[in-house]
Amino acid sequence: MVNSLQPEYEGKIRFLVANLNSSEGRWFAEYHNVSKVTLLFFKPDGTKISSLNGEQEAEFLRRVFDRGFKLK
Repeated sequence: MVNSLQPEYEGKIRFLVANLNSSEGRWFAEYHNVSKVTLLFFKPDGTKISSLNGEQEAEFLRRVFDRGFKLK
């Protein structure tokens, strides 16, 4: 679902995907104590803001993105 929203937020939010099949991706997930289907939100300076687990509907994600990043 997040992939379908990326064009809508281009230039506003930077989306990065960790490949959990790679050692680097597994390290990232372990470091942040998360598993598959988890969104992590960071400030521009790299400070983690929050996380969201599980698949979510597009409308819900829009509200989270807009509020969390003060876009509206």
